Amino acid sequence: EDHVVGVGAGETYGIGIRVIADGAWGFAATGNLAGTSVEETARKAVAIAKAARPALKKPVALAPVAPAKGTWRTSAELDPFNVPLKDKAEWLLALWPLVKDVPNVKFASGSINAMSEHKLFASSEGTLVEQSQIRIMPAFSVTAVDAGQFESRAAEVPPMQAGWEYVTQCSIPKNAKSLAEDAVKKLKAASVTPGKKDLILAPSNLWLTIHESVGHPTELDRIMGLEANFAGTSFITPDKIGKLEYASKIVTLYADKTVAGGLASCQWDDDGVPTQKWDLVKDGVLVGVQTTRDQAAWIGEKESRG
Repeated sequence: EDHVVGVGAGETYGIGIRVIADGAWGFAATGNLAGTSVEETARKAVAIAKAARPALKKPVALAPVAPAKGTWRTSAELDPFNVPLKDKAEWLLALWPLVKDVPNVKFASGSINAMSEHKLFASSEGTLVEQSQIRIMPAFSVTAVDAGQFESRAAEVPPMQAGWEYVTQCSIPKNAKSLAEDAVKKLKAASVTPGKKDLILAPSNLWLTIHESVGHPTELDRIMGLEANFAGTSFITPDKIGKLEYASKIVTLYADKTVAGGLASCQWDDDGVPTQKWDLVKDGVLVGVQTTRDQAAWIGEKESRG
């Protein structure tokens, strides 16, 4: 409401090492870069790879990629980590006066979360790339209370890869009062009666719907049954690529790691592969999936999708 309840900051730093030894992946990481720590970590990765080799059905094969050198960073007018804490607090505290006089509104909560990620990727194949990403998310919710019942309404502002200007230009202040009024309407609305209904899905609902029904199922490691945590495996099998009627003929869905502002957008992936945009579903038919360098050959492709 009218006061700051918490401020937090944290930082992590380290190096991750991936190796292929005896045809198997090995992984190890450390936050200690002093002395021989990095070399010891590399030896550990090799040992893990050799230990894993007996369990592999076939050796790891990487799709070719040209060595890359360069730098890339999020397009941002103002780094949020250079904005004084006072300015951030003032922006948030200015929201409560916009909603506090709406009848039945008792609580409001606002926050600004930002993350800066700096990566340096080097490979034994000659790639050396440096990338910096800034992700930021302003949030605001309002709660209405009446006779022991309560309902909340949150602003639908997605996190973006952007600078502080994304916060100052977002719709939260303009929409704050209508959010409060929506919470009150929801609180006082009659219960839904049973029966056949028309369902209208807002774009903000489809973010998650598409993420789960298209995003995860088109990850090739899930398709091959090698990944199952959280989102499970996939109903797709490799033989369905180019054949499966995924949606109506008016639907085309694509993956894009180059789109401005996308949370995952960058110039190179963690294999040093240039990122791209490609179709997953074209005119309703499944035509592509998501791959990495070690997966592309599984479905006969000659390069990673990045």
